[in-house]
Amino acid sequence: GLGVGIVPMEFAREGARVDVVEINPDVVPLGRQYFDLDPARLNIAIGDGRYFLNQCRKQYDAVILDAFLGDSSPSHLMTREAFTAIRRALRPGGVLVINSFGNFSPGEDFFTASLDKTLRSVFAGVRIHSNRGGNVLFVAGDRPRLEFVRPPDLAHVHSSVRWLVEAAYASVMEVNPEHGIVLTDDFNPVEFYDARNRENIRKGLAFSMKPSQAE
Repeated sequence: GLGVGIVPMEFAREGARVDVVEINPDVVPLGRQYFDLDPARLNIAIGDGRYFLNQCRKQYDAVILDAFLGDSSPSHLMTREAFTAIRRALRPGGVLVINSFGNFSPGEDFFTASLDKTLRSVFAGVRIHSNRGGNVLFVAGDRPRLEFVRPPDLAHVHSSVRWLVEAAYASVMEVNPEHGIVLTDDFNPVEFYDARNRENIRKGLAFSMKPSQAE
C-alpha cells in the first residue's frame, strides 16, 4: 500500500529499491502535491496486492504489508494463501512486516490470535510488537528465532512520538493460539468476530480528530 507515500519514500531516501503496489491511482497525485511524494524514486504498480503477488517473479529482502481499507487490512491479504505467495517472493532470510490494528484482551483477540496462527502455518518464525496504542506489528520470516540485524536508530524519529516507537520495539507480545484459527481464502471470518474492535478504533480516530475549543 502506498498510502500518501511517506513510508516508501523514507525507505527510498535510505537507499532501498522500492516497489509499491497501490490499488487506488488517485492517491499518487495527492501524495505528490501534498506529501512530497516523488514517484520517480519508486516503482509504483497500480493494482491489487494479491494479484501482484500471484504474478510476481522477483524476490525481496522485505515485504511490508501496510494496506488498509478504513480501519482494517483487506481480508484477502491476510490468509494462508496470501502469506504463502509472500513467502515465495522473499529471499532467504527475508522478512514480512505487517502493520495492523489488534487487541490482546481475552474475548477480543480473535483477529490478533488468528493472524499469528496463520503466519505460523507458513513461516518458521513470528514476532509481535505493539505499543498497546492500537497498532500491532507482525514480523515473520524463515528463521525460527527472529532478531534485529542492528539496533534500531531512532535519531530521526520525531520527539513527540519517539516513546511510542521505543515501546513498540521493546515490547514483544504473545497471544493464545487457542483463541484464533488459521485464516484461509475459503474461511476468513475476522470481519465478523473483530467488528466490535474495529468500531472502537473508528470511534477513537473520530474523537481524536475533534477540533479543540479555545477558552
